[in-house]
Amino acid sequence: MAFGPAEKEAWEAEKEALGAELEEVKGWAEQEAERLKSEAREEFLKSPEFDALLAKKAWGYFKDGFWGCLAQFRANGYSEEEHPASFLDVLQALAEVGDKEEAEEEEEEQDEEEGGEDAGVDPRTPLNLSFSSSCTLYLFEI
Repeated sequence: MAFGPAEKEAWEAEKEALGAELEEVKGWAEQEAERLKSEAREEFLKSPEFDALLAKKAWGYFKDGFWGCLAQFRANGYSEEEHPASFLDVLQALAEVGDKEEAEEEEEEQDEEEGGEDAGVDPRTPLNLSFSSSCTLYLFEI
């Protein structure tokens, strides 16, 4: 069975039309896939799982940075006898933090008894806590 020139042209035109339609559908599918991917990403960033992963990663950076600095400090020959560094004793440092917190709480209680709230202090002011050169944490009082 032989096709004539008119039939070949019709087949070629149909082939081109189907090819154009296929490209259009592929483009739409790519856009839809990108949109769904973006929505999934946004949903994940708002999820508790992301918060947990972020906290775990931040703790890892802080922990590794602290212990790395401590190892460098000790590796460079800074003996505790020659250069007392109370921050090297983690338990002592944590105890001191607890003592400071207790003192601050007592001071706040005295301030409240004397005159009430802290005048002129905005509770939404961020507290800047710098752990190391690579990790800064901002906390907001509520």
